[in-house]
Amino acid sequence: MADPIRYQVDLTDRLHHLVGVRMTVPAELADGARLLLPVWTPGSYVVRDYARHVQTIAATDAAGEDLPLTREGTTAWRLPVGTSGDVEVAWELYANDLSVRTNHVDDHHALLIPAATFLCIDGAEDRPHEVELPPVPADHRAHSLLPATDAPHTYRAEDRDHLIDSAFEVGDLPCATTEVDGVPHTFVWAGHGGAPDLDRVTDDLAAIARATRAVFGGPLPTTGYTALCTGWDAGGGGLEHRDGAVLQMPVHTFQDPELTARFQSLLAHEYLHLWNVKRLVPRDLVRPAYDRPTHSESLWVAEGWTAYYDELLPTRAGLWRPRQLLDTLQSTWARSRDTPGVHRQSLRQASHEAWIKHYVRDHNAPNVMTDYYGHGSLVAFELDLRLRAADPAGDGLDAVFRLLWERHAHDPAGFTEQDVLAALADVGGGELATLADARVATPSLPELDEVVGAVGLAWRTDTSDAVPHLGVQLRESDTEVVLASVLRDGPAWRGGLSGEDRLVAIAGRTVGRGQLRNVLATHAPGDGVIVSVARGPRLLTRRVRLGSPRPAPRLIAASDADADAKRAFRRWCGAGHDEVAS
Repeated sequence: MADPIRYQVDLTDRLHHLVGVRMTVPAELADGARLLLPVWTPGSYVVRDYARHVQTIAATDAAGEDLPLTREGTTAWRLPVGTSGDVEVAWELYANDLSVRTNHVDDHHALLIPAATFLCIDGAEDRPHEVELPPVPADHRAHSLLPATDAPHTYRAEDRDHLIDSAFEVGDLPCATTEVDGVPHTFVWAGHGGAPDLDRVTDDLAAIARATRAVFGGPLPTTGYTALCTGWDAGGGGLEHRDGAVLQMPVHTFQDPELTARFQSLLAHEYLHLWNVKRLVPRDLVRPAYDRPTHSESLWVAEGWTAYYDELLPTRAGLWRPRQLLDTLQSTWARSRDTPGVHRQSLRQASHEAWIKHYVRDHNAPNVMTDYYGHGSLVAFELDLRLRAADPAGDGLDAVFRLLWERHAHDPAGFTEQDVLAALADVGGGELATLADARVATPSLPELDEVVGAVGLAWRTDTSDAVPHLGVQLRESDTEVVLASVLRDGPAWRGGLSGEDRLVAIAGRTVGRGQLRNVLATHAPGDGVIVSVARGPRLLTRRVRLGSPRPAPRLIAASDADADAKRAFRRWCGAGHDEVAS
């Protein structure tokens, strides 16, 4: 068997956010080898140019003599032609960029993302890769999404993709493990304080695991699952891996019920990726290139459908009440409805253009793009309810997911969009597949007005407390209120305001954090008001005619729901129709 590519990680200078890595290049690969540091990591579709964090890099041959490295572009180096024997390449990284996609190392913890850490060898994608990661200080512990070997502090990946699809966390960190169907599930908390109730967290993880397994049937698709969660003063997010996830939440998450619910949804989202994306893989993302973008038009399934279930699964697991599920769905609907970009960019386009739009947003983004997470989840919602309307005793979109799993799980070729449409047609008929195709090809929102009746729901719009609007999205702090985006063809847009204008006053009344709604409530729709803003060094005034209120509709339990709809509601979310609070 071919020798593995080996890495040794040095954390002795972690206090200064520095990581040392030494790679052994086997002799048979060394001659003219091209060494590549990825520019992106799977699940996060944007070029990050991790090579910018390389501080130094050098190579030596088997005799300890220096070897010249030739830089190729911004992210690769090449060993000299004619090099023989094993070669060692050593580099130093600066690691002070805390997210779920980047490295962060300090005295408290060391989060290492392989795409940002390990050079790979072109042509050696199928070789095993081993990582030696001794904890520093010695009383700290390393947590790895890769399986451990018999060698101390050493972890083994089957191939390059397995290495990239993992992560490491080192520190004196609280953790807990529970089992689901004999499979260990571990949660590691790398927050500064935060005092999580680890038993509760692992109970939540186990409940989500069982609810997700019920969607697909059969055994869990992994022999172990590890969630590495960092905590910081703000922010949040997650990134799925083959056998775990990296999560980030505010450090006070577990003392805040709203944040706890958000964490449960995040956990459900990343856990579902064990099936959808990690083993049920869009064809374009099978064996991706790491030195350039790998485009896919199926992110509306990979992420959109997953986003829909990350609201359903906590409810089915008993962690959320149905009201919380409905509030989240209606919030997503209102947010998408009020985004002009949903009428300019299709879900298919949004999937393909994620690299240049979704992750690289400016103040005009809501006017030109849609969100394949939220918008995609609404399409999944519509498809699910149409299936349940046709068969109240059926399993809706769950049945489509199961069929895709049966046909394409672990398929080395992955699945295509046409495979998804074929599964929809087999479960719900050709008309449903045609509708789904139109929903993702055309810049428009799904039709949810009547379809919610399939599970005994209805929409209610309350206009009693509505106020006129400016047609803006805000970014607020204690010192300023910024028009983060001015929505196309809305009142502020027509009045000549621009994204990133700093709002000073409306009709001579200053506007501070959290005050805009109260200020607008003193005016009527159609009123012309003078809006004062600061744009760079300029103070500007614009006359804006206020728009009519756009109250968000509310999902409620329909009073005329029949027995079939009520049974469909329980099959849909796992709770009784009578548990929906108004």
